[in-house]
Order: sequence, then C-alpha cells, then structure tokens
Amino acid sequence: MFGWRKRTSADFSNEIAAHIALEAERLHGQGLSEAEGTAAARRNFGNLLGANELFYESSRWMWLDHIRQDLRYAARQLRNDKGFTAVAILTLALGIGANTAIFSLIDAVLFRSLPVSNPKQL
Repeated sequence: MFGWRKRTSADFSNEIAAHIALEAERLHGQGLSEAEGTAAARRNFGNLLGANELFYESSRWMWLDHIRQDLRYAARQLRNDKGFTAVAILTLALGIGANTAIFSLIDAVLFRSLPVSNPKQL
C-alpha cells in the first residue's frame, strides 16, 4: 500500500508554493502586509531555482542525462559536417571488418580443434 512513488516536478513546485503561502500567512498574522509577508517568505525560503535544480538532480541519474546530452550534441555536429561523418563511418566500418576477419582466422586456426581423433599426432 505504501509503495515508492516518484514525485513530479509539478508536485515539488506545488509543495514549495504551499510552504511559501503558509509562511506568508504566518508573517501576515505577525503584522506585515500581505505583499511584505509574501516577499519575506520568499526571502526566507531562499533560492527557488536552486531548490528546483537540487530536486531535478536528486530524481535522475545525472550520468545518464549527461550521456543523452552528449549524444545529441555529437549527432548535431555529425549532421553539420558531412565529410567528417563519411570518414568516421568508413574508418569504423574498416576497423570492425578487419577485427572480425582477424578474429575469425585466429578462431579457426588456434581455438577450434581439428576434426580428427588425435590432432596432436599430425
């Protein structure tokens, strides 16, 4: 019944707004005007943007978000420079093909045993 539920940023923003409203109401009850109470409550709370950033960072795997941003940047750069993209793809294709061919040759010669009953006597 009490399962773990991920809070959304809207929930967090509503929680901050409710906190500031309660603090402003408390300050208004102490004699400040409504505008002064709201301003003082915001000052007492601190940096709203910083709180939102901390919530964002705590609710995500930041390394995964950074990788996603890096991949998007790389894709944009490759899309802009067609010549470099062609050279990079050709280099990768040749490297993968050469590694596959060499591994297949070594696997056939060194790792697989010969189909005879006693290969050491050959």
